[in-house]
Amino acid sequence: MKKFINRLIQFSKGDLFQTSLWNGIATIIRMGTGLVSNKVVAVYLGPSGIALLGQFNNFIGMATQFATGGFNVGVTKYLAEYRGEEEKQKEILSTGLKTTLLTTLIVAFVVFVGADYFGNSILQTDKYKSLFYIFAVTLVLFTLNGFFISVLNGYKEFKKIVYVNIISSLVGLAIAIILVIAYGIWGALLGLILSTTLISFVTFGFVYSSNWFNVKNFTSKITWESLRKLSKFTAMSFTSIFAVTYIQLAVRTYIIHNLSMQEAGLWQGVVKISDIYLSIITTTLGYYYLPRLSEIKDKIELRKEIFKGYKFLLPVTVLSALMVYLLRGFIVSILFSAEFKEMEGLFFFQLLGDVFKIASWLLAYLMLAKSLTKIFITTELVFGVGYFGLVYLFMKFWGLQGTVIAYSFNYFLYLVLFIIFFRKMLFGK
Repeated sequence: MKKFINRLIQFSKGDLFQTSLWNGIATIIRMGTGLVSNKVVAVYLGPSGIALLGQFNNFIGMATQFATGGFNVGVTKYLAEYRGEEEKQKEILSTGLKTTLLTTLIVAFVVFVGADYFGNSILQTDKYKSLFYIFAVTLVLFTLNGFFISVLNGYKEFKKIVYVNIISSLVGLAIAIILVIAYGIWGALLGLILSTTLISFVTFGFVYSSNWFNVKNFTSKITWESLRKLSKFTAMSFTSIFAVTYIQLAVRTYIIHNLSMQEAGLWQGVVKISDIYLSIITTTLGYYYLPRLSEIKDKIELRKEIFKGYKFLLPVTVLSALMVYLLRGFIVSILFSAEFKEMEGLFFFQLLGDVFKIASWLLAYLMLAKSLTKIFITTELVFGVGYFGLVYLFMKFWGLQGTVIAYSFNYFLYLVLFIIFFRKMLFGK
C-alpha cells in the first residue's frame, strides 16, 4: 500500500499529470461557460442556428490553418527538439513568423474578394457576407494568436496556455450572450470572430512577459533549412484541413441538403458536447505529448511515454464518455432546449467513437512528433474520405443515426491500423 501511495505521489508531480490538472481546471471553466452560452444560442437560435454556427466555425478554422501555412505544429516540435540551442530556435521563430504573415495576407485577400461566394456556399445565403469582410481584416490576429500559442507550447509554458484558454472561455461567454440576444444569428457568427480577435492581445501579453522573449528572436533572416523543416508540416496541416475540418463541413452540408437544417443542428449539438468533454484530453495531447514525444530519442523511453499516456488518459476518456452517456438527458436539457430532445439517440455511437478516437490519437501523435509525413498524409486522406463515404452509405440505412455510426466505425478502423503499424515501430528491431 505504501509503495502504491509513493507511486501515486510521484506521478502527481509529473508533467503529464500537472498538464492534465491545469487543463482540467480550464475545461471545467470552459464547460461552465459553454453551459450558459450553449443555452442562450439554443434558446434564441434553435438547431438551425447551431448548424450555421458549426459551418462558419469550420470555415474560420480552415482559413486560419491555410493562413498559418500549417507551420504551428512544426514550430512547437522544433522549439522543443532544439531545447538549449538558441540559434536554431531563433531561426525557427523568425522563419515561422515571417512566413505566417506572408501567407496570412494572401488568404485574407482571397476571403475578402470571395465574400459573396463563401457566404452562399458555406452559410447558404449572401446576407452574412459582411462577416467575411470583417474576418478577412482580422485574420492576422487569428494567425498571430495561433503562432504564439504554438511558441508557448514549444517552450512548455503550459500554465500560460491554460490561462489564455480560461480567459478565452470567459470572454467568449460574455460576447456570445450580448451579441446573440442583441443581433440573433448575425451576432452569434460575429462573436466567433471577436472572441479570438480580443483574446489574441492576452496571448501577446503572456508571450511578452516570458523570460525567453526577445524581439531579436524574431528578426533573423528566413533560412532555407528552417523553411524546409517547417514545410513538412504544411502538407500535413493542409491534409488535416481536408480530412477533418472540410469533411466535417461537407458532412453537415450533406445532412442539410438530404435531411434538414434542423437535423444538421442536432448532429452539430452532439459533436459540440464531444468537443467540450474531450477538450481536457485533446489539449493535453497537444500541449504535453507533442513537445514531449518530439524530444525523446530513445525507443524504450518513447514506449514508456506512450504506455503512460494509455494508463492515464484512456481510463479518463472512458469514464468521461460513460458519465456523459448516463447523464445525456440531463445534459441536453441543460445545455440546449426541448427542440434538441431527439439528439439523445445519437450519443451511444458518438461516445464510442470518441473512445476509439483518443485511443488512436495517442499513437497518431507519433506521426507529428517524428515527422512521418507520408504516413500521416496517406492515413488522413484515406480515413477522411472514408468517413464521408461511410456517412453517405449509413445515412441511407439509418438516417441521422448513420452519421454517428460512421464516426465510430471509422475511428475503430483507424485505431486498428495504428496498432498494427506502431507495434513494429515501437517493438521492432
